[in-house]
Amino acid sequence: MSTSANLGTLLRFYATRQGSAFVNFHDFCDYIKKYAEHHVEEQADLVKYLGNPEDNVQTELEKLAEKHLVYLLDRTPDKQTIVVIMYFTVQYAQRYKEISSNTSIPFPSIADLPKQVPFDAIEKENASDLFPALFAGQDLKSPRLFCVQLPHDVPPVLFPECIPISILTNAAMAKLRTMLKKEEYHDYFLKKLRNANPGKEISTQNFFGQIISRPDNALQSMETSGDAFYFWSQLCYFVRQDFEKVKDMTLEDINILQAVSISELHMLMLKNRIQKQQQKQDALRDLEQALNKPPYFYSMQGILKLTDAKGIPLHGRYSDADLKNFLEALTSESKDTELPRLLVFKIDSGMRYFVYKTKVFPLIVRLCNEAHDIVEKKLIDKWFNVLQNYEKLSEMHGRQEFEDCIKKEVETESPVLYALLSSNFLPILDIEMQNDTENRNFKLFSDGHLLPYSKLLMLDCTTILSSAKIMLPFWYIIPVISQIIRFFMKKPKIKKTVKKPAPAEYEEEKKPEKNMTKREALAAAAKRQEKHFIPAGSTIDRELDSYCNEWNKLITKEAHMQLTEDVNSLIRDYMRKVIHTISANSFTTERIENLAEALIKTPNMQKITGQDALYMYTQLYILRLVENG
Repeated sequence: MSTSANLGTLLRFYATRQGSAFVNFHDFCDYIKKYAEHHVEEQADLVKYLGNPEDNVQTELEKLAEKHLVYLLDRTPDKQTIVVIMYFTVQYAQRYKEISSNTSIPFPSIADLPKQVPFDAIEKENASDLFPALFAGQDLKSPRLFCVQLPHDVPPVLFPECIPISILTNAAMAKLRTMLKKEEYHDYFLKKLRNANPGKEISTQNFFGQIISRPDNALQSMETSGDAFYFWSQLCYFVRQDFEKVKDMTLEDINILQAVSISELHMLMLKNRIQKQQQKQDALRDLEQALNKPPYFYSMQGILKLTDAKGIPLHGRYSDADLKNFLEALTSESKDTELPRLLVFKIDSGMRYFVYKTKVFPLIVRLCNEAHDIVEKKLIDKWFNVLQNYEKLSEMHGRQEFEDCIKKEVETESPVLYALLSSNFLPILDIEMQNDTENRNFKLFSDGHLLPYSKLLMLDCTTILSSAKIMLPFWYIIPVISQIIRFFMKKPKIKKTVKKPAPAEYEEEKKPEKNMTKREALAAAAKRQEKHFIPAGSTIDRELDSYCNEWNKLITKEAHMQLTEDVNSLIRDYMRKVIHTISANSFTTERIENLAEALIKTPNMQKITGQDALYMYTQLYILRLVENG
C-alpha cells in the first residue's frame, strides 16, 4: 500500500490484513510504531507515532468513534478492542455489487453484524432524510456506513456511502420486479391494480408491463405522467399490505418489504423533484411575461419583487442561480446577427435595467412624452427668471446651445430615457425594427443618426421663449420703459448663502414616528414605498400621467378627463372604506399591490382596456392618496 499518515486508513488496512473487524488496541499500537519507524522519512507526520504512540492513537481513535468509523469495546487499561466499522463498509459495498447481478441476495441488515457489535456503533439515518442528501451530493470515497431507518417499522438496511445511492434504489426496484414476475404474484397484483382503477384498464396494464419488462421506460413515464406516480403508489401499498399480514416472515418477505419502502421513498422524492422543477419553469415563464408589462424596464431589485397573478412572489420558486442563468440566456442568446431578446442598459448612477427589445421603442415614446412636459416647464420657469432680471442665455437663440441644454435636462430629469438614447444597441435595434409596423410610428433616426433631442421631445426654442415672455409684466416689452427700469432695478449678483438649520430645527422637522398621528405615520410609510413603484429620476405625478395616457384612450378632452375622474373616484371611495384597517406597519408593497388588484377586478374597472397600465396607475394613485392624508 502507498504511504499514509491517516490513522483511519491504516486501521482499515490492518483489519483487512488480519481478516477481522476486531483489533486489539496494544497490537495495533505496536504495528503503527513499526510502520512509523519504516516510513517516517517519506511521511513526516508519522513522527508522532514513534516512541510510545498509545496516547496519540487513543486521541485519534476518539475522533474516529465520534464519526462512527470505529467503536471502542472493553475500554480498560489492560484490554481494549477496536471495532473497525470501516471493515464492514468494504464488506457490504461488495454485497451491493453482488445484489446488482443477483436480486435474490438480501440487503445487508443489523442481523448480519457480529453479535459483539452494539446497535449504537452504526450511524443511524432516516431514509427520508438520507436519500435526498445522497442524491444531491455523495462522497463515493467516504468510509461511512449507515443504518438506514425505513418507514412503517420495516427492518433497517445497512448502506455504505461509497456505493452510489442509485444502486440501492435500482436494487429495490429489481427485487420488486423479480417478485411481480412470479406466476403467483403477477396476475394477483395486476388484478388488484385494475380493480382499484375502473375505466383505466389499458393504462394500468401498460404501467404494469413497463414495471416488469422495461423499468427504464417506467421511470421515464413517471417523469411525464401523473398517473404513473399514482399507479406506483397504489402498487406499493398493495404489496406492503399483503406482506405485512405474513405472520412468520422469511428473509425474502422482509427483503420485499424493504424494497417497497425504499422504492416508495425514491418515487416520492422523484415526484417532489419533478413538481419543484415544474414550479420553477412556471415561475420563470411568469417572470418572462411580467417583464413584458409596464413599466417595461426593471432593475434586479425590481425583478426580485415581481409576483404572479395571485400576488405570490416569483423569487423563491427559483433560486438565484436559476434567475442568473435565465437572464444570461435572454441577454446573450440570439438568432444570426440579431440582438438578444432582453437588453441591458445602465444609467449614470450605476443602476442596471433590463428591457425586452420589442418594448424599447414604446418605452422611449412614453418617456419622451413625459420628458416633454417636464423639460418644457422647467425651461419656461428658468428663462422667465432670467428675463425678469433683464438677462439672456445663449440657448435662447443658439440652435446648438439649445440642443445641448435639452440633452442636459433629459440627462437630469429622465436618466432612463437618456441611457436608452445613448445606448450602443439602439442604432442596431432601429435597423432590426424597420419592418415592424408596431414600433415604427415614432422615428428615432435619420440617415443613420439619432434625431436631435429637441425633435424627439418636440420642443421648440421659439415657443419656449414666447411662453416665458408672456409671463412677464407688460412693460418688459416696451423698449424705452424696459431699458429705464432695467437700469434702476438690475442689481449686482450677490452670492447667496444657505443657512443650515440648527440641530433643534432638525429634530422638529424630523418628527419622531412614535409621536406621529396615524395619518402622519401612514403618509410617512407611503413616502418610503415610493422607491418600489417610481423609477429613479421620475416622480409620482409623471408616472400617473404616463399610465393614464396608456389606459385612457378617449380622444376628446372632456371624455378623457371624465373617465379619469370616474376611476379616481372609485379608488378614493374604496380607500375611504379600507383606510381604517391599514396601519403604518402594514402599509407594505404587498398591501398596495393587493389593494390595487382588488380594485381593478371590480366590474366597472374590468370594462377598461389596458389592464396592466390601469393596475400600475391604481397602485400609484393609492400611494398618492395615502401620502396626502
